[in-house]
Amino acid sequence: MARRSTMSAERTKRVPKTIERLSVDEPKEKETDFVVKPGEGDSLGEIQNVEFRLQKSTSVSDELKGLHRLCFGKPGSKLAIKKNLRKFSGFCEEGDALKAQKVLDKMDTKTLKKILEVCDLMLSGNKKEAGERLLTFLQKPAPSGKASLAEKIVEKKRKRTAKAETVEKAKAKKAKTAAAKPAKAKDEPKRPMSAFMLYSQAKRDKVKAEHPDAKITEIAKILGEKWKSISAERKKKYEGQAAELKAQYEKDKAKLAAKEKAKLAAAAAKDKPKVAKVAKPAAKPAAKPATALAAKPAAK
Repeated sequence: MARRSTMSAERTKRVPKTIERLSVDEPKEKETDFVVKPGEGDSLGEIQNVEFRLQKSTSVSDELKGLHRLCFGKPGSKLAIKKNLRKFSGFCEEGDALKAQKVLDKMDTKTLKKILEVCDLMLSGNKKEAGERLLTFLQKPAPSGKASLAEKIVEKKRKRTAKAETVEKAKAKKAKTAAAKPAKAKDEPKRPMSAFMLYSQAKRDKVKAEHPDAKITEIAKILGEKWKSISAERKKKYEGQAAELKAQYEKDKAKLAAKEKAKLAAAAAKDKPKVAKVAKPAAKPAAKPATALAAKPAAK
């Protein structure tokens, strides 16, 4: 029993061992210690189009990390990368350009093109030409002379808004015109063609064959000149046909008007409220004359 008590006491006194793990922490540079030295050019944040691109890009993008490495020799932290790039105004030391060249040699063309876009530079040329263009810019940054991207966006929005307003006005005008215009009847007769239209219809195929490359407007012009040049006798044929068509049109139109009038009258009669008939009181029997009463014998 004593042995068991001592064993239980030993168990309670045991302390768990702490396991120490080896961890290698890279020394982090304090952002307050990082100082951007001034160069000979304009700071990237003061170049309008570059600042516009910096605002549109994310800090963790390959182009901004690559640009930071080119400018300062290291990728930079997520929180300070844009801040440092905005202050960059060119290489300060002689060895900076050589370091940037080594970074460019290892950089892929896709990232290089994106960095050129951020710096508002031309994207044309092979990798070597694009790298030289970028290094020249980074030695002494300056505006490219291109139109302002921010102003382009504003102008584009303004045009889009103006176009939308124009479309809405056109729709409203069309709806208003359609509401004011009376509805055309389905069986309404078509307007008759004029003498010139009848002539054009008869001669259009011939003119097309003579002028196969002519446009519709040109064919109409040729037909108009031909109509003017024909004699009055030839015109009488088409004028007579036009007169017949017009007379038939007037006749059909009058028929339709009478038909519509009859429909309206029938609808009005149908909608008219019916008046209930009042029963007349029964007529009283006529009074007998006095002479007839005198002649009647008295009852016994």
